[in-house]
Amino acid sequence: MEPFEALGAGDPELVGRYRIVARLGAGGMGRVYLGRSPGGRAVAVKVVRSELAEDGEFRRRFAREVAAARRVNGVFTAGVVDADPDGSPAWLATAYVPGIALGDAVTVHGPWSQGPVLALGAGLAEALEAIHAADVVHRDLKPSNILLAADGPRVIDFGISVAHEASALTRTGMVVGTPGFMSPEQLTGKPIGPASDVFSLGAVLAFTATGSGPFGTGSGHALSFRVVYEEPDLHQLPPVLRSVVAHCLAKQPDRRPTVATLLEQLAEAAAEVAEEAEAGGAAAAGEAVTHTPTQPGWLPAPVAATLHSRTTTHGPTIPPAPAPAPAPAPAPAQQPDPDPDPDPAPVPAPAPTETPESEVPAVEPSPKSPQDAVTGGGPAAFPTGPTRRRALFGLAGAAAAGLGFAGWKLSDDGSADKDSEAPPGAGRRPSASPKPTPAAPTGVERWRFATGGLVYASPIVADGVVYIGSDTDDLYALETETGVQRWRFTTGADVSSEPSVADGTVYVGSEDGNLYAVDAGTGKQRWKFLTGKSRSSSATVVDGVVYVGGGGDVTIRLGGGGNDYEDGYVYAVDAVTGEQRWKFTTNSRVEESPTVADGLVFACALSGTVYAVDAGTGRQRWKFVTRGLLSSAAAVVDGVVYVSSEDSNLYALDAATGKRRWKFATGKYVSAPTVVEGTVYVGGGDGDLSAVDAGTGEQQWKSRIGTDPFVGAPTVVDGTAYVGSGDGSLYAVDAGTGKEQWKFRTGSPVYAKPAFADGVVYISSLNGVLYAVT
Repeated sequence: MEPFEALGAGDPELVGRYRIVARLGAGGMGRVYLGRSPGGRAVAVKVVRSELAEDGEFRRRFAREVAAARRVNGVFTAGVVDADPDGSPAWLATAYVPGIALGDAVTVHGPWSQGPVLALGAGLAEALEAIHAADVVHRDLKPSNILLAADGPRVIDFGISVAHEASALTRTGMVVGTPGFMSPEQLTGKPIGPASDVFSLGAVLAFTATGSGPFGTGSGHALSFRVVYEEPDLHQLPPVLRSVVAHCLAKQPDRRPTVATLLEQLAEAAAEVAEEAEAGGAAAAGEAVTHTPTQPGWLPAPVAATLHSRTTTHGPTIPPAPAPAPAPAPAPAQQPDPDPDPDPAPVPAPAPTETPESEVPAVEPSPKSPQDAVTGGGPAAFPTGPTRRRALFGLAGAAAAGLGFAGWKLSDDGSADKDSEAPPGAGRRPSASPKPTPAAPTGVERWRFATGGLVYASPIVADGVVYIGSDTDDLYALETETGVQRWRFTTGADVSSEPSVADGTVYVGSEDGNLYAVDAGTGKQRWKFLTGKSRSSSATVVDGVVYVGGGGDVTIRLGGGGNDYEDGYVYAVDAVTGEQRWKFTTNSRVEESPTVADGLVFACALSGTVYAVDAGTGRQRWKFVTRGLLSSAAAVVDGVVYVSSEDSNLYALDAATGKRRWKFATGKYVSAPTVVEGTVYVGGGDGDLSAVDAGTGEQQWKSRIGTDPFVGAPTVVDGTAYVGSGDGSLYAVDAGTGKEQWKFRTGSPVYAKPAFADGVVYISSLNGVLYAVT
């Protein structure tokens, strides 16, 4: 199967001296192509969007940073080989690296033993040594920016994120980097140097050894809060590796080892592991692997086998450059598609957690899989972007809220081209993939669809269509029966809010601060409304009025002293025209959708205040202050407002007066509440799903869900609670007793609240796959 996308209308035939032969990916910063030099060398050509290239400040910083990046010449880096920052369009070319992204390798094959992890660490440290020698700080070292090759890892996209920092996109308050891998100084606006990359390297090694980051899972804000204020969880790491990683993750930059010192520590650790393996016979467990990443045997056997398969038997066949001719002839990948407007097929294989454009997918995708992008570099993933990320999908995560995050999204983490078509002749039939009947009860998969990015929000089902957003900047509309894509709408940034559907229009918030109204039938934009400098919340539509939250950011202060919140807002917007009816100012950003009931709008401001506002006039009726962050929406049933707070309490408030009726002590990071038939259901960061009497606040039952401490908000239908867990499974639980009925395993954490329609559960996993399960 060819892992390249055909060129389409408007694609260039030549960029600089490079003949363009295929599409590789696209993102918020531009489009990426496979190119051929005059001598036949394959390169990844990244073309900057014209509107960014028109920004003079962006071009100047871009030129400086590209020049610095071109000075990098390391064995374990995939460097910039050519660029024209002043070109029209502006572009750069990087070395093409056929390989597997580290994030994908860990997702598909599982965590590595410490021998291979130490070998990886040695290669990455050498890469950083070369990068820092050129006076470049990477700032976004993460699993998707690390490619695995037989002769060692390759670090990609170094230095480019620095160029992005001063662009028009980041002057609104964004920070370059990826939550969970950024250093504390990045998050708090302190000076950034090589020590910041050492911190990121430590986080990458912890991820490789355990399958998750050292600061857990959750929203971007929750992860960032833990990075700044809490110690990493390293208990799963073997002692030798734990010591190395702990030093890298020191909060203060001057307490981390230099790269030179780190190389020595890694070598010493590898020698110690080798001695232990020899003495204890641990070689069979993979501990006695060579710590030199340029030598055969440095990779875990399953990863090495996949890499060998992808680069030999089933490896990529790079399209040849078309021969020059008087009349331009299309390249082989540009032949007309016999089916001019077919529907893409759902992806029948698990989507990787992170897929940079510069990898060969570790899992064979279907022809239209967004994972088909293969290039030489890819950035921000793992919640990128400014994000609170749905308090990780209904989890009211410990948010260092309002932080903005942005990566160099020229390649958008391997997301497929925004408007690409499948290769010529590719099959477009949906692929249902039911599982064989196992011994234990389980859900049965009807279909799956990979978005090509990360998914932070819940799906919504309406009129035979399921809608889901992704950090590919897209909103997708899929057929509920087959998973076939109807249309895709591209916003200006990550789509991390839950869509809303009313009267033939889909409303969705974007990280660019806009609420978009999209025609449900055609996917065409009707209007957009700016809600603030950061992420727009999900919307609530009642009687022709759209209620939506937004507002400013939060500055996290290292070492205590509190956080600085900017004002937030609740807007009432005409559903037809997009014109504002009124605006109400809150004390901080409103992250989640307002709830409307009995003529009142209930909004949760991030800093901990619940507001009740007159739906007609926008005037405040009352407010209630909690002692924790509020990053999930309120539930309102029968005159009672239920709110989950980061002060580890679930509150029941009188909807008319705001007076507290009761509070229920929960675990940390409690999810949004779900209220059904007199019971309030909440998940949380303690791994439990709890059922609470809606009238009294008394616990009815508590049930441990899965093996991960994070449990999302449940959907309760016909006596069954459907809930996702950080262990990568969807659980069906008896709503009356809390007893597990069955579970369905995905390839990545499930934090988003499931959707249910016509006997089918729709769930989105963190790695960007939407599943339909019966």
